[in-house]
Amino acid sequence: MSMEIQGKDARMRVVQSKFRTDHAEPGRDKQFAKVLAEAIAITEAEGVPYLGAGSMASATWGRPGPFGDIDLLIDPRSAKPLLKAFAEAGFTTDEPFPQWLFKAEKNGITVDMIFEMAGQLYLEPQMIERGSEVEVLGTKLRMISPEDFIISQALAFKEDTAVYWFNAFGVIGRQDIDWDYIVEMAQRGPRMVLAMLLLGQAYDLPIPDRVIRGIYSRALAGAT
Repeated sequence: MSMEIQGKDARMRVVQSKFRTDHAEPGRDKQFAKVLAEAIAITEAEGVPYLGAGSMASATWGRPGPFGDIDLLIDPRSAKPLLKAFAEAGFTTDEPFPQWLFKAEKNGITVDMIFEMAGQLYLEPQMIERGSEVEVLGTKLRMISPEDFIISQALAFKEDTAVYWFNAFGVIGRQDIDWDYIVEMAQRGPRMVLAMLLLGQAYDLPIPDRVIRGIYSRALAGAT
């Protein structure tokens, strides 16, 4: 399967490992870098459109922190073929949540192949277009945009994932955000996005009032 993944104004950013010193694990860092390089090579060799996400995106656009799993957003149609390719490359594979997530593991590092995010959010052409090419631990890959990462974190909030909103806050505080796009994408889950952004304003993050009004007026004004 093929899809154009180079945006017209795609950005290239060299991103170093931004682990906090109190979470540094040199051995795991080395294994993570090795498995990341192999995972991206497999995914690109299969011609599968993807975007890096999760802890890699948080560390790229927001606050420093340890990397968890290797999160790759992919199209649902690519999930089965890509899982097979990982298995053929010697990864242990699993389909723990067939409706939205497959896993591949090697040397203690897990690759999450995510094909449906919270709020029925999928990898869409505009998300690929807005993605950036970055370098993480020596591997070049396509990374989800700051804005799409913010939306994904807003919609995935639950009792056991409260940190996701603070991941989004880390990005808002460090990046030049396209707020018009945030207003547009917020329609996927306007109440969740509004709640997160209002909390962000309470923490004095630079979230314009016009964004709050825009999300409210487009999705919630007059709702019963």
